[in-house]
Order: sequence, then structure tokens, then C-alpha cells
Amino acid sequence: MTNTFIKLYSISEEPESSFLLNEGTVYFYASDNDKYAIKGKNLVIGATEIIMTHLLDTGTKRIETAITDRESTIKKLSIEKFLAGMDSYSFAINVSMVIAKQVMLTNGIINKNLNQLTGEVNKNRELSIRYFVVMDRLKAEYNKRKLPWLNEFIKKFETSLVYKRGEAFYRSSEPTKISATTNLSDKMVEYPINTVICEEDTRGEEMFILQSGAIDVKIKGNRVATIDDSGTIFGEMALLLNEPRTATLTAKNSVVVTKITRENLKEIAEKQADFLKELTVSLAKKHYYNIIKIESTNHTLIEKAMEIELGGEKKSPGSHKTEIELSGMISSLEDLNRQKNTDYIKEILGDGKS
Repeated sequence: MTNTFIKLYSISEEPESSFLLNEGTVYFYASDNDKYAIKGKNLVIGATEIIMTHLLDTGTKRIETAITDRESTIKKLSIEKFLAGMDSYSFAINVSMVIAKQVMLTNGIINKNLNQLTGEVNKNRELSIRYFVVMDRLKAEYNKRKLPWLNEFIKKFETSLVYKRGEAFYRSSEPTKISATTNLSDKMVEYPINTVICEEDTRGEEMFILQSGAIDVKIKGNRVATIDDSGTIFGEMALLLNEPRTATLTAKNSVVVTKITRENLKEIAEKQADFLKELTVSLAKKHYYNIIKIESTNHTLIEKAMEIELGGEKKSPGSHKTEIELSGMISSLEDLNRQKNTDYIKEILGDGKS
């Protein structure tokens, strides 16, 4: 790194502070080849790992390297000041907007890298998610039953890169959800069946919280998902960043939502004390898992390049290895269940093979 740049923190370091960018640019390196920049005035930088560590208790180290140029003005914010600031609307909205920008920019990196792996990565992702879901359900059973032999099995297989990759793909696509919003009943709106709630490529002026009903999510006219869990937030990225919407949302049946505009966002945050904090935490998790997805995709790209260099490209080298690991884990779980004969493992095995 030349003398024209100042390193704020490095990947894998403990997060000891956040930063206030008074004016200028901060450059983030998710890997040696994957970088993006945040530019502006009075922006809170380096928040994701502090949120993960202190609000989610996950002990997260720095997931990226951050540097700034000498023309930028920036100062440290202690963890204590950061956490106290999260109770302030202006500070919390600042943090949420910066992290939302990081989510958007890392989404762009992921999509760019995935374009080099088109077919293969889809299969790899599906297999990795299947691996993670089986392990996650086993963890849930362990938390209920506290069986040492089940914990031993989990510890053996959760260290796999396939597990880490599956968790990243699964968690980053989880919808943002918040707790009950009954005290916001005056902001509720009903949409009849087939009503377009918001449209792809239009600027976002509002976000929504689903109260009841189901919503179809369409991209380029193709349905890609359905939102039907009460408390799910949608449209937050467009609202926070004033960016065009990435999907069209249509009422699948009679739908009731809480409608939040830029004008009443502060009012709602004051009515529902944890609303903004929950939203910011959810964005931080998406940023965290996006970085893991970038790391995982880069790993697959390296494998692909090595296969070509060592004698020609093989068909789906990454997904083949993932399939072997998934089959090995499932086989070991079947062996375990032959010894223990439990209904809940039988059920997990049945779902894991589907």
C-alpha cells in the first residue's frame, strides 16, 4: 500500500472501533480482486462487525479491509459511543443507510462473479444450502435435547466449507423481519388481489411491513419468490438508498401492509423503539453473509481455473466436490440413526434427500 492511503483496519482483525467519515472516500476490499467504495460526508463506517459482535453476540472479526486516502477526513468512534448512538434516530439511520449501500455494492460483486459460473454455481448453491439446512435442523434438535452424541456429530461437520457456503447463501436470502407493529395500525393499507404494490425499475418512496396475505415477487416478469410471513419487510433498500426497485411486487390475495414513507420514517421509529435497530441488524447480517458468498464464489473460481490449467475444464468441479461432502455427511447421519433410531433424525434425513 502506498503512502497515499491510510489503512483503517484489516480483514480478520478484532473490531475495536467504528469511524466517522467527515468527508471523503473509504475503499473496502472483500478480497484482493473485489473492492468497492463508499463516498460522502458524515457517514458511520465499519459498523457491521460491531453490530454482529455486540448486538448479536457472534464475536465477528473484520470481514473486509478498509482504507482511505489522505484527502479524506475521518476519526474513530469508540464502541461505547457507537452502541449509545444506536438509540438515536439520526445515528441509526446513518448506519442503516451505509450498510444498505454496502449490501447493494457487494450484491453487485456477487452477481459479477456468478456470471462466470452460471450453471455450475446454481447446483453448488443448492447442494450447499441442503447441507446447511440439515445441520441447522440438527442444531435445533440439540438445543432442545442437549444430547452429547448429537453435539459431537454437529461439531464434526459444521467446520466444512460447504456448511459455511450454504449458511451464507441461505442467510443472505432470508427476508428482513421485525417484531409486532400493532402500534402502527394507522399506517396500515389493504391491497386487493392482483394489485401491483411496487414496480421494478421505479424509484422507491416507501417500504412495507407485511401484516397478512401473500405477495408475489417478480423480476423481468418471472415470479422468483412469494412473501407470506407476517412481519417481513420489503422495499427497504430502495427507500434507504433512493435506488430503483429491483422487483415488482403483486398482491397474491388480499394483502394488508404497514406502509412507511421517508416522511414518516422518523415518526415510526419513535413509535416502535426497536424498529430501526432491528432493520439495521438485519442489513448487517446480509452484508456479513454477502462477504462469505464472495469468498465462496472466489474459491470456486480458483478451482475452475486450476482444473483448466491441469488438463482441461471438468464439468462442475465445485459442485462435484460439494455433492461428495453432502453424501458423506448424509451417510454418516444414516449410520448414526441406525445406532440411535430417532424419529426426528429420520425426518431430517427424509427432507435432506428431497
